[in-house]
Amino acid sequence: MIRFSPFWLLTFFISSFALSEERWQNDAYIQDSFIKIALEREYKETKYPKLIRWNKPIKLFFESDSGDASLQKELLSVHAQHLAHITGLSIDFTNDPKQANIFVIFTTYDNIENKVRQYIGDPEKIRAALNEAICLGNFSRNGKYEITKGSIIIPVDYARRKARFLDCIVEEITQLLGLPNDSNDVFPSVFNDVSVDTYLSPLDYLLLKALYSSHLKPGMDVAQTKAAFPKVLAELHANKDIENAAQRVQKYSLKTYLGD
Repeated sequence: MIRFSPFWLLTFFISSFALSEERWQNDAYIQDSFIKIALEREYKETKYPKLIRWNKPIKLFFESDSGDASLQKELLSVHAQHLAHITGLSIDFTNDPKQANIFVIFTTYDNIENKVRQYIGDPEKIRAALNEAICLGNFSRNGKYEITKGSIIIPVDYARRKARFLDCIVEEITQLLGLPNDSNDVFPSVFNDVSVDTYLSPLDYLLLKALYSSHLKPGMDVAQTKAAFPKVLAELHANKDIENAAQRVQKYSLKTYLGD
């Protein structure tokens, strides 16, 4: 007969419980990931980074001159409504470019610079992004650090050749909500350039929930964000978002829609 001491059983229970928590569910890891993705920038150094996000309804204008336009809009629509569900933002389409504040353009690789001139500005000002990125996202903010306008340009042929078509749809519009950076230190995440994540991960779900928490405000610097973040985490725990993120991120998701 094998006998186990009460101390051994307690140790085993504690170890098993600890192992049941994923790294991305750790409070410190969530906060560090949020600071990296929300308050740092991929192509532009910012000496005094501030939190940015939308403070008004989003109106998407869709345009396509390459590939299956109806499929492109369908995929974009599903992901946009997924983001609306997570953040509480109102996100809808408009056929009037004058009412739009995010322009989503599907085009060809050869035509990308023309679309940059039309919707973003001088291509030379974003030459690093043009040379390195498969698809492009750009945004403007006001003096209150509220995002007011954005543009996304996806070269369909090039994105498909790189097997990143769905990634472009998911990542670019998600970043335009106020999570503009990429970091290989954040995993699992669509904001990690070396990861294999095509769809929003449970950690991405938590970053979006945190970004639109009432405890954070546009214009907060790193110190202010860190000071407020314990309240954000407490809210996420109270709502069981951290514990159930792996399940909740799938509700209304593009991954679920496609049966992937």
